[in-house]
Amino acid sequence: MQPHEQYQHYIPQFILRNFSHQYKPSRKRNETRKRNGAGQEKPMKRNDNVLNIVDLASEKPQLRETLVSRWFGQVDMYNDAADAINSKKSVEAELCKLESRTAEILQKVRKAHENGEPGIALTRLERDRLRKFLFIMKYRGPGFYGKYASKDLSGYRAEDKNLLRAYMAEKHFKSPRDVWLHNLRAILDLEMDPEGEWMTKLPEAMFPADAAMFTHHVQGSYMAFCTPSKADDEFILTDQCYNVFEGPIHETTSVVTGEYIGATYLCFHEFGPVSARLIIVLRSFVLPQAFDDGNPRIRDARQTFLKAAAVQLPNPEKAKSILADLPVAKAMSSQVRVVNSRLELAPGETGQRRGSDKFEFLFWPIKRKHVDIINSIFLDNVLHCKSIVFRSEAPFTRALEAYLTTGSYGFKTLGVGEHGARTSRLICLEKLSVVLRDLGSDKTPVWHDNEEARQECHVRSLDDIWLDMFKASEGLMNLEESSLFKIYSTLSKRIL
Repeated sequence: MQPHEQYQHYIPQFILRNFSHQYKPSRKRNETRKRNGAGQEKPMKRNDNVLNIVDLASEKPQLRETLVSRWFGQVDMYNDAADAINSKKSVEAELCKLESRTAEILQKVRKAHENGEPGIALTRLERDRLRKFLFIMKYRGPGFYGKYASKDLSGYRAEDKNLLRAYMAEKHFKSPRDVWLHNLRAILDLEMDPEGEWMTKLPEAMFPADAAMFTHHVQGSYMAFCTPSKADDEFILTDQCYNVFEGPIHETTSVVTGEYIGATYLCFHEFGPVSARLIIVLRSFVLPQAFDDGNPRIRDARQTFLKAAAVQLPNPEKAKSILADLPVAKAMSSQVRVVNSRLELAPGETGQRRGSDKFEFLFWPIKRKHVDIINSIFLDNVLHCKSIVFRSEAPFTRALEAYLTTGSYGFKTLGVGEHGARTSRLICLEKLSVVLRDLGSDKTPVWHDNEEARQECHVRSLDDIWLDMFKASEGLMNLEESSLFKIYSTLSKRIL
C-alpha cells in the first residue's frame, strides 16, 4: 500500500479473532506466498493471530493461512470524497465507535455462552445496537460497496436507479458513492429511541429506499443466538455471509432480450456469525411464533400477510422456509409474562418502552442438520465471494462434504443466482470440489441443472436487492402488543 492508503475491514477484527488461531511455522500449509488484502507480502510470526482461509480469487483455489489484520477488508473504503459529507468526523471513526461498543456486548454474550450459561440478558439499547451493527455489516460489505462504487450515475445499474437519480439531483450529490457514504453516516448517527420515532426521521436523513431497508432489517424479524448441539460442528465465514438470506426467490428475465430484470423473493432468515460456535439468526415474523400465535388476531394477520407475499411467487404453495423447524423463539421482555400460553403485561407495566427494558436471550442448541443448512447457504453464495474462513479443518471438511453431496433444498442449481456474480456457479462448484479433495475427502460432489429447481432456489445474495416497503404502516397496532407492524415490514417485492 502507499503511505497515505489505509486498509479498512468490512468484517471487523474482533469477529475475525473468534475464528483465528496462533500461527505456528511448522503447520503443513505454511506456504511462502502470504499476501495481505492489498496484494502485498506480509510475513507471519510465531503466535500471530491467523485465519485458515480458502482463497477462491485465483484460477486454482488455495488453502492457506493469513493474518487476521489483513483479511476481509479493502483499501480506503470510507474516504469521504469531496463534499460528500459536511462533517469533520470520518465514517471510519464512527464505525470504530460502533464496533467498540458492539464488541463489548458480543464479548459479554460469548463469555456467557462459553461459561455454559443458558442465555444472556440484554437491554433494549444493547439489542438495538446489535441490530444496527448487523445492518452495517451488510451495508458496508462487498455487495453494497460494489453497488455504489461508480463515480457517476451512468455506472449505477441497480433497479432503483431512477429513484437514486432524483434523490441525487434533489440533494446535490455528485456520485452514487457519495450517497453510500452519506447513508452510512446517517445510520451511524441515528439514535434509535425506544418509542420508535427514528423510523419516521430516518428517511429524511438518507436515501429513503435504503432507510426502508434498514427499518425492515430491524423491525421485520427477531434475533436469536444459536449454537451447534454437537461439539465437533462449527460455523464458517465468507465475504458475504452477513449479506445473504434464506427464502424462496423467483428471478425474472426479459423474454425479448434475455436481460435480467429483477426478482421476487421472501426473506425468512438472515445471519450474523459471532464465532465458530455462535451465530445470530434473524427470523422473520411471518413464520409461526408460539406466544404470538396464542393471540388469534395476531396469528390470522401473520398468516394473511404470509399468503399475500407468497402469491407473488410462481408456486406460492411451495414458498416454505428450509429452516422453518429451527428451534428458536423471541427473547422474553421484562415487560411481559406468560399467562395460559399467551403474553400479557407484567404487573405494574404500562407497555411504555424504555431503553432499560431487558430481554432474556437464550442460547438455542441446533442440530447438525441446521448447522449444515446454514453453512450450505453461505457456501451456495460463494460465487459472489473471494474466500472462505474456517476455524478447524475437520468440521470444515465435514461441512463442505455435506454441501457438495446434498441433493436437497435447491442448492447447487447451475445458472441460478448468477446475476452480478464474479464467476459462474459451475466454476465455483468445481473449485470447491478441488478444495474438498485437497482436504483429503473421497466424497463425490453432485450438482444439477434442473429448470424446476431454478424456480425454487432458496438462496441469493442481497447485493443488489432494493426494498420498497412501509407505505401503509399508519394505524398498525403497538409494536409491543403485536407483531403486525413487524410482520408487514417483511413483505417486500422487487418493483419489476
